[in-house]
Amino acid sequence: MGSLADMEEHSGDRNPNDNRERIEEILHEQTWIQISKSSSILDKIPAEILHQVLSYLSARDLARVSATCRVLAEHGADDRLWAELVNSHLPSSIQDPGPFPSFRRLYLAHLAYWFIPQHKIWFADNEHTGNLILARYDNRRGVIEGYRLIADRGSPRLHIWQSNPDVMIQSFDPKIGLWLDDPVLFLKDQDPTDPIAPCQTWSEERRMPMAAEAQHVFSSLLLCPKGTPQPEEQEENAEPGTFWTMKKDSLWPPLSIPSSSRIRRELPSHEMPDPKSLFEASELAFRIRRWANFRMVLAPGHNEAVATYATLDPTLYVPTKEKPYQGIWVGDYSAHGCEFLLFLQRDKENIAEDQDADQAEQVGAGGLVHQGSLEAVKLTGDPNVPRGATSFIAEDIGPKGLVRVDSKEPFENARIVRCSGHVAGIGFQDDAFIKSQLILISPDYIAHYWQEMGHVSYFRRVDIDSLIQT
Repeated sequence: MGSLADMEEHSGDRNPNDNRERIEEILHEQTWIQISKSSSILDKIPAEILHQVLSYLSARDLARVSATCRVLAEHGADDRLWAELVNSHLPSSIQDPGPFPSFRRLYLAHLAYWFIPQHKIWFADNEHTGNLILARYDNRRGVIEGYRLIADRGSPRLHIWQSNPDVMIQSFDPKIGLWLDDPVLFLKDQDPTDPIAPCQTWSEERRMPMAAEAQHVFSSLLLCPKGTPQPEEQEENAEPGTFWTMKKDSLWPPLSIPSSSRIRRELPSHEMPDPKSLFEASELAFRIRRWANFRMVLAPGHNEAVATYATLDPTLYVPTKEKPYQGIWVGDYSAHGCEFLLFLQRDKENIAEDQDADQAEQVGAGGLVHQGSLEAVKLTGDPNVPRGATSFIAEDIGPKGLVRVDSKEPFENARIVRCSGHVAGIGFQDDAFIKSQLILISPDYIAHYWQEMGHVSYFRRVDIDSLIQT
């Protein structure tokens, strides 16, 4: 590289424009040399721009960038960046780090577990009954916690269906809440003032300090390896009655619930080992291990139970104008009590065939769309029809499935569509679908008429967001 004087001395045979470009190039290079001798070029970038650039990084990348130089280390320590990372995993933003000295320390306190309150809804594979919990972060105590969702049917009242007086109906107005006295999941940093968080050391299993330890019952949370390829694609090449049929039952979530990833319900083995790092762990599933040991030995023993939990994609339970019925619901199952279900309103496959259908049947009052199928999958179940099984399915809630619009109380103006209800003996034996009718009262209230039994059961939508704030 030459100086500006050298440039001028050898410029006689060159085009003036070439000289000007070369002069500008040399000046630009000399400016960068002067900056590099005095300080980092990053010092010349406005702080707000650098903050904006760093705000796009993940926690892992932010930590890596901060290790490269002094300037980036100072900017990477900006607690506003860590506050954004924490709040990106929470349904409602928090304004302070609670019991922790900084948002960075708060983030590290639950480094591997922020996906749990982010996805908030988790359902388990406990035999027959299953379990449904809502997870959240409590900023006052600095803990991630998960509580079982419960419903109390109360004292139902009898009333008559005027269109069918032989059918007696019990009202259903359940009280839904969280069982706050007995957390299922509890993650706590024991010493928020310690600059080093325990989660900074990798472990696929973490003890949970529960009150039940006073009765020698211990709990821990296990991270799962990332999910297996989708079995729906592999099943096409399987022969009927082969091992693959059994293998479907070993996956969670069950095939009845759409999911981008499924894990094996069995504990890690040689074929499917524990995740060896945070980046091998699934953010769509985890396990909870509980064991009793009256000898005060904290290591899990033979007397243990392990439940696998999976989450739900919000597109499955958040209602839309086109799918107003989808969501989390609670139903009245008589002697079995209240059970929770996922209502799946699936797209209509042959919508073109119904282009000439009466639009009044397609779209009801208030723009409510009646289209496609409506299927109820149990998130919690009973010994007859267990968790993961379909409770009922209406193949078409549009014009083709319409039976009539009722004109009398208590279902006045409600559309009644053809449906099939799932029944079975104890242990899910001899299961079958029988003819029934679905009464679409509103997007938050549905009745199911079991014609052969002369019985009507009710379903009500669950307000998940309000329960999270409890």
